[in-house]
Amino acid sequence: MKHAFFSTVLAGLVLASAAVLSAAEVGGIVTPAKDLGKLSLVAGTVPKTETSLQVFLFFDPALPGAKDVLRMADSIYEQSLENKAKPASFCAISRMGKARTAALELSKFRMPVYGDDRGDVYPEFAGTEVVIPFAIVVDGGKIVWKGAPQELENVIRDLQTDKFSFDSQLKLEIMHKDLQNAIQTGLSAVILSTADKILALRPDDQIAIQAKLFVFESTGRIRENNAAVQAIAAKVKDNVNVRLLLLGYYERTGEMEKFSADLKAAFRDFAASPTAQSRLLAYAFEQAPFGWIPPREVVDAAASVKKAYAGTGGSSEAFSCEFSARAAYLAQDIDAAIEDQTRAVSLFAGTEFLDEANQALSFYRNVKALKANP
Repeated sequence: MKHAFFSTVLAGLVLASAAVLSAAEVGGIVTPAKDLGKLSLVAGTVPKTETSLQVFLFFDPALPGAKDVLRMADSIYEQSLENKAKPASFCAISRMGKARTAALELSKFRMPVYGDDRGDVYPEFAGTEVVIPFAIVVDGGKIVWKGAPQELENVIRDLQTDKFSFDSQLKLEIMHKDLQNAIQTGLSAVILSTADKILALRPDDQIAIQAKLFVFESTGRIRENNAAVQAIAAKVKDNVNVRLLLLGYYERTGEMEKFSADLKAAFRDFAASPTAQSRLLAYAFEQAPFGWIPPREVVDAAASVKKAYAGTGGSSEAFSCEFSARAAYLAQDIDAAIEDQTRAVSLFAGTEFLDEANQALSFYRNVKALKANP
């Protein structure tokens, strides 16, 4: 099964006058909304606790990939809550009303998703936007960032660790455009030099890392590629997405020992983050070649993630049960696998993951029957 690789949250949204449209730009002041009736809750749960760090994602349910963007944001949201000192609140606001937005079948979301039935809110913020979806990030009532949802994870992590710099972020966005232009021209030297400039500013920038490794791999520059991977691995240890990127590199190059060692290390390094552990488990179960998975670390991580999400009832608990079932099967405990997968099936009810969850449950039951009647 594919693992989705996110006062009220809404209380941070400005619903005031048309003049507030300028507040959708960085530097704008955001005040709490009083009239929540302007929006209709479609999915997710509105948190009871108000946070100073808030994210508002504006999207169009009619555009391709809308649901994928929402799931990504929901995963980032859940990860952001692990920072107890400065948790972030998220909400997504649809261009359309509740009925049209609900057609996306947004089951098991933790992040609240709203439909704009009256058409009062979305046009105020996104009416003049060229690129949709987009997000704004508010810190202490002031908009500190605006941009593509794909950048949210880095932005939120920097804000939570007091490393965020708007000037640096602006430079990154400009350099990303330069890198995109270089990739379109196909000039390897320009791609590498631009990627290096980005990595000098942000060593864990996934776009630059991918571009650099792609150039080396596609041009057969194995020695330079290996050196780049080692340099990245030495500098970046706290970004699970980059760790997954490096694992993918080791997989492609057939380096089983490095893959297994780095996966073991990653499970240790991210032991305190259930969301990061979930991503590592998803990768291990869905992408890693057979025989490359470290069984002890996988079983321990699955147990830890299951415990972290027990009783939450959302998609994270559903996936944690899925992972626990796979780990139990790996440990040859078929009864435990069936129990965990049965729980996963009940939690996946009403989602696009249900059929695949049922197939896995049927498989475990068939294995048990085979053991009983060899």
